Amino acid sequence: MPLTNSQLVRQRIQDEPLYANATYHGDGTANEFALPHRNLTSGSAFVPLGGTAWTPTAATFNPSGYVTFSNVISANSAFNVRYIHSIFSDDVISSYLSAQGSIDGAALQCAYDLQFDAIKRAKWAAPDGSTMDDTQARETIREIIAAIQAKMSEEAISEGSIQAWSETQAE
Repeated sequence: MPLTNSQLVRQRIQDEPLYANATYHGDGTANEFALPHRNLTSGSAFVPLGGTAWTPTAATFNPSGYVTFSNVISANSAFNVRYIHSIFSDDVISSYLSAQGSIDGAALQCAYDLQFDAIKRAKWAAPDGSTMDDTQARETIREIIAAIQAKMSEEAISEGSIQAWSETQAE
């Protein structure tokens, strides 16, 4: 079965839907909990049945990253959530496809959004000797942008666009 345009955009920017499986604990006052991810596409929640067994609940998942149970989760009572999430929502990708007019244009817009977010990436070292370097993400995003731009430029030249013609006139 051929991929949809949204799936092709996700493929170009390496935004494959990811699976998350985590156990959290209730606080005795809330029935809604924020999850660490956004753009949830499906999910299931479970509560302990006894021992190591879990039983499914009728909890609902909000695409914005919240799980809501029908009752308050008791303080220190565990609950398990399993869900699929991605960086970009289907609505955002559809909007970019409409605005940019092509899969590559939408992928480029998504990559620009990721590049802006990459500014928050950091590199640090702690006195205890532990280190963290998350700056490689910026370089990977730059490479994705360059690859998409090169592909779009090659396609423009092969299609004989006015932009391609003007670029060859400068040479």
